[in-house]
Amino acid sequence: MKKEHIEIPLPNSVFQKVSCKECNEENIVYSHASTEVTCKSCGNIIAKPTGAKANIFGKILGSAE
Repeated sequence: MKKEHIEIPLPNSVFQKVSCKECNEENIVYSHASTEVTCKSCGNIIAKPTGAKANIFGKILGSAE
């Protein structure tokens, strides 16, 4: 049986550029983060983990590719 026709599934998770609410510093955050992510400059929490996708506190600027 040839396996050339079987498609490889694409991941649902991405790395995103997120702007902090307080200082507008850009940070790169994984969409399914498993730990709390803090801002590099001011220390505020940018992402909190849930069971699947993380809750992101800030403006998502796009994917970081």
